[in-house]
Amino acid sequence: MKKFLVLLLVIGIILSVGCSNEAGQPEANDQTDEQEATASSDDVVKGEFLIKVGLVTPEQDIATRSMRFFEQELEKLSDGRIEVELFPGGALGGSADIFNGIQDGSIEMGVNIYPPFAQFSDAFLIYNLPYLFSSKEVAFEFLDSDIAMAIAKSIEENGFKQLAVFDGGYRNVSNNEQAVTHPDDLKGLKIRTLNNPVQLDYFKAYGANPTPLDYGDIYVGLQTKTIDGQENSFSNIYSMKFNEVQKYVTDTMHGFDPVGMFINTGVYEAYPEEIKEMINEAAMSTQTFNRELAKQLEEEAIVKIAETTEITYLTDEQRQVFIDMALPTYKNFEEQIGKELLENALEKIQEIEEN
Repeated sequence: MKKFLVLLLVIGIILSVGCSNEAGQPEANDQTDEQEATASSDDVVKGEFLIKVGLVTPEQDIATRSMRFFEQELEKLSDGRIEVELFPGGALGGSADIFNGIQDGSIEMGVNIYPPFAQFSDAFLIYNLPYLFSSKEVAFEFLDSDIAMAIAKSIEENGFKQLAVFDGGYRNVSNNEQAVTHPDDLKGLKIRTLNNPVQLDYFKAYGANPTPLDYGDIYVGLQTKTIDGQENSFSNIYSMKFNEVQKYVTDTMHGFDPVGMFINTGVYEAYPEEIKEMINEAAMSTQTFNRELAKQLEEEAIVKIAETTEITYLTDEQRQVFIDMALPTYKNFEEQIGKELLENALEKIQEIEEN
């Protein structure tokens, strides 16, 4: 009887162990599945790529606001794999510092108007010719053309790859002496301009004393009367508070500013293809955002500027005088820009305007 009881006990233990193993096996599989899922989610490394964006503009400026949008879009598209860090207000230095930083790759990205790129390619001088585009729509269509794309591509070997083109607005003249309705009203005035030979040429034709100055130094220059006036878009005039130290502004609309979003070429080319695609997609979304925001901000800026500064709106006849006096600049820079390129560009613009 005792032997029988011992045998039953042994059989019971064996069955108990067997059941325990069978019951435990699914738990082990569940744990493995959980570990595999965790490993899969860990494939996305947060902040794997860091993109520093250098800006001279303040937080409220359209360029900074546009790049904030880019920051959000790209981080969302990459699920945080790409981290975008903005440095607005000249935190990484002045215009030249940021420009040089993008060129050597120490700063990955930034936005810049086109004139400085003329040091690498004279073709960029086209964009400083006075009264080149009759409307923003014409400008944007030209900037999407093969001619404009080729111009932008020509500086990739110098370290600048263009990802998008922003609306920099039409440039308008402000000063502290008098309302400007004729080029003669600019005679003898120290007007801050870009350090660009094309713009210097036609402002001299107006009789002004064009005075290049770093963008970040304009306000103090106006405040201390080192310069009498400046020329910028309504949006920039308001965001940089130039209207606070200017009595008069005129919608001369003498030039339209394309503003490129640039990334260092080497940095861009080193990214995996999927990262490039995300950057390109975010850039195009930002371009759309920027151009829509530009309309809104310009309208708001004009209202605000009018509270402190007298705004003069030129008639078509008055504007034509400015155009006619500036036209010799085209001939003056024909050879430097390239006669064939200039002719092709002007033909393309005319074609766009007629359609």
